[in-house]
Amino acid sequence: MFGVNKVTIVALIMVLCILLQFNISNAATFPAGDANGWGFGMNGWPNGKTFTAGDVIEFKYQVGLHNVVKVSQDQYDSCKYTGGQVFNSGDDKITLEKGTSYFICTIGPHCSNGVKAAITAN
Repeated sequence: MFGVNKVTIVALIMVLCILLQFNISNAATFPAGDANGWGFGMNGWPNGKTFTAGDVIEFKYQVGLHNVVKVSQDQYDSCKYTGGQVFNSGDDKITLEKGTSYFICTIGPHCSNGVKAAITAN
């Protein structure tokens, strides 16, 4: 098998599995809004929390009452949504990338009433 024996292949597979487990185990899941979930009263969340690229934010809410849209900083600041992916399952899990991610609810005046979050991941 091209000069590679079975022991070497097994060892490589084991190292790969350990590395994958290490990466997975370092990621954390954070519920948006903590116990209150995604909705009104988001002001102050996520202050005081530390996020890392690869962490997952779980947006839980009643379907039809809210949605989640990842937007630009300008759209976040103005609460004006001009396109992008809309999440509306009621249990959306979004993996953070390095930098600041901006999320808003685009239903009615929800965003301007505080249903939004800016999350910075290192």
